[in-house]
Amino acid sequence: MNNRSDLSALKARALKALDGLDAEARDLALRIHAHPETGFEEHQAVAWITEMLEGHGLAVERGIAEIPTAIAARARGAAPGPTVGLIAEYDALAGLGHACGHNLMGAGMAAAAVALRAVMPELRGSVVYSGTPAEEGGGGKILMLERGAFAGVDAALQYHAGPDTSVATGCLAVQTVQFRFSGRPAHAAAAPWKGANALDGVLVTFTAVNALRQQIRPDARIHGIITDGGQAVNIIPERAAAEFGVRSTDGAYVRELMGRVEACARAAAGASGTAVAVSHGLFHDSLKYVPALAGVVRQNAKTLGFDMAEKLVGASTDLGNLSQAVPTVSYTLPTCPPGVGMHTREALDAGASELGLRGMINDARVMVTTAIDLLASPEILETVRAEFRGGNSTGF
Repeated sequence: MNNRSDLSALKARALKALDGLDAEARDLALRIHAHPETGFEEHQAVAWITEMLEGHGLAVERGIAEIPTAIAARARGAAPGPTVGLIAEYDALAGLGHACGHNLMGAGMAAAAVALRAVMPELRGSVVYSGTPAEEGGGGKILMLERGAFAGVDAALQYHAGPDTSVATGCLAVQTVQFRFSGRPAHAAAAPWKGANALDGVLVTFTAVNALRQQIRPDARIHGIITDGGQAVNIIPERAAAEFGVRSTDGAYVRELMGRVEACARAAAGASGTAVAVSHGLFHDSLKYVPALAGVVRQNAKTLGFDMAEKLVGASTDLGNLSQAVPTVSYTLPTCPPGVGMHTREALDAGASELGLRGMINDARVMVTTAIDLLASPEILETVRAEFRGGNSTGF
């Protein structure tokens, strides 16, 4: 479909279908907000989202990638063609609920998928709603990617809650590492020389990492906490532990830094006469920026009255791993008041506010029109693919 007027008419029909889902999407978002579930435990959210999708004729596949709270719902077009993924999230933060705005993502993208289904008979290819659990630290998308859940997806679209009008040019890759030191206990007053202090191993690690920070690139971050500081004040600690996060805009540099941080811990073990065991969390890669794909989003946002800036996301997400395998874009229209940071009580309140719910629908409107462009215009998708293959653009 190359006729501009036909394309505009198709978008108008899809947006009208989305408007008709406004009340249902808002209700779904509010229910998820009122019933927060942490990573891999989003059973109620998935049940409600599935109910909405199936109620509008989409077949939902549950337990994607052997993860009970991962789902996929596909709307097929008139003939084979490309697949556009709508990458939804619905997990909450432990202790703080939906201060991440994922309730707005899960519900709004479900509405976008239903609206697109209304016009898919006039398009080639398919749209798939991918419900991805445990973004907040669990790495659901990483596991799904490794297990083939995104095979065949030609482009992936995601919006995220926030105070900005922006498209993400990148994010920080992150690797977490845990150090568990083992020493030898002794009476801390009567015979401390008989012990080997595991807490000293932790403290020397922090000292070495603090010295390392002077020698790292400005885009990198190393931050850590003590997770076990000993057992009693009058006992030389037999065990102690710490956890660190190593971040950078460059995933390869994170891996390089990780080797140096581990060397700090091993040297600390030698200095303190203790032993250290090292374990890692899932590696969250940086977001690969595809300007051509971002350009489609920005143009549709502009048509709808939003002027999107380019912005680096100063946090980390498992969407980064997907973006290294599939052309991916993440964008934000305001769902929070200006200046409100995510993972705050103010963001929690915004997720159930009129501003948040209206922003959710605006985000879905951009998603619907962008998906139509990618499905209806092979030349746009080919440009996106070529740019994606051409290099590791990070937008910096």
